[in-house]
Amino acid sequence: MIGYIFAILSSIFFGIYIIPKKLVKGETKYYLFYMSIGFTFISSTAYLVSLLTGNNHEQLFHPVLILVIFRGIFWFLASSLFLISIDKIGMSRSTQYKNLKGPLGVLLTLIFLAEFKVTNAFLVLLAALLTFTSALFFTIKKDNHKIDKSGITYAIGTSLFLAVNSLIQKYVTNSGFIYTQQLWQAITIMIITYTYIIIKDKNLKQLKTITLKNKVLAILGGLLYYFATYFNTLSYKHLPASIAFTIVNMSGIWSVIIGISIFKEIDFKKNYKRIIIGIILSIIAIIILLFGKN
Repeated sequence: MIGYIFAILSSIFFGIYIIPKKLVKGETKYYLFYMSIGFTFISSTAYLVSLLTGNNHEQLFHPVLILVIFRGIFWFLASSLFLISIDKIGMSRSTQYKNLKGPLGVLLTLIFLAEFKVTNAFLVLLAALLTFTSALFFTIKKDNHKIDKSGITYAIGTSLFLAVNSLIQKYVTNSGFIYTQQLWQAITIMIITYTYIIIKDKNLKQLKTITLKNKVLAILGGLLYYFATYFNTLSYKHLPASIAFTIVNMSGIWSVIIGISIFKEIDFKKNYKRIIIGIILSIIAIIILLFGKN
């Protein structure tokens, strides 16, 4: 049961960590840079605290941690696409398509990690299908205008990178790395975003023009993301990734609620039937997964 709790907590933080981006006006690359600073700061702090309290016996350097570098690369690509998607179609819609990483991740773990041996593949795939279907119900026109299809494309691209990212995360977690994995992922992301800005801008002058408010919000996003991925990693210790994937996709429910109630992205009165059906399908998918572990 503890694994399910960790997965639900992860979904909550995955649902709210993108709120700061909605409040920031500016280019995605600068937001990602300051977000990576927040992520690196808390990852380093957690790593040191775990060492001092004797809860961390992980090696700082190990061949399997090379995979974490690829996690950082995939995360950077996925986050860049996702944040662009949010700007185009809103967090409530983009999150639903991003959550296609669940069905994709299920297939990857069943195939590459042989999780069909420890999970009921039929139930897990059924839950993944329901999650995909729920996303379709949230594809609602805004103010009688067509949705920017490029935003959907970016969100689907995000799901592809995140599915591979999660596969690597599960494999590294199975190898016994939690705090070290978080630390190296954060450092990799910070280096990549820093390098990307230098390549694109040729200098760092633009970073100096970012307002303090936007810096703080981006750093806050990094702190929230840490807890999202930390609880996600802990859930992998207790659950097959194919089950944890789909539970974490509950983040779509929280994103829709936030998008509707705070940012008014979708007119609830006009679309309440589609929204309720979408949420119900997501909840049914989670319930099905309670019986998914053999």
